Amino acid sequence: MSKLDTRPEYKGSLYSWEDLNRILQASFNQPGEAWAVIDLRQFSIPKNEIIAEAEKQGYKVFEQGDYHLRFE
Repeated sequence: MSKLDTRPEYKGSLYSWEDLNRILQASFNQPGEAWAVIDLRQFSIPKNEIIAEAEKQGYKVFEQGDYHLRFE
């Protein structure tokens, strides 16, 4: 008998631009929050498009590892 259940597969839909905007706004509207991090594997948008649009809107974007972006 295994000590762990089988790893679940993600069954939900991937996040959109609207979801990304909501996540960033929620993070930056919290007192004391100076940054937000997203996991690119949860988004339907290519990394280069997210970075380009975020920088155009005044965010500083940093890659953290293979799958994460940090917004400041």
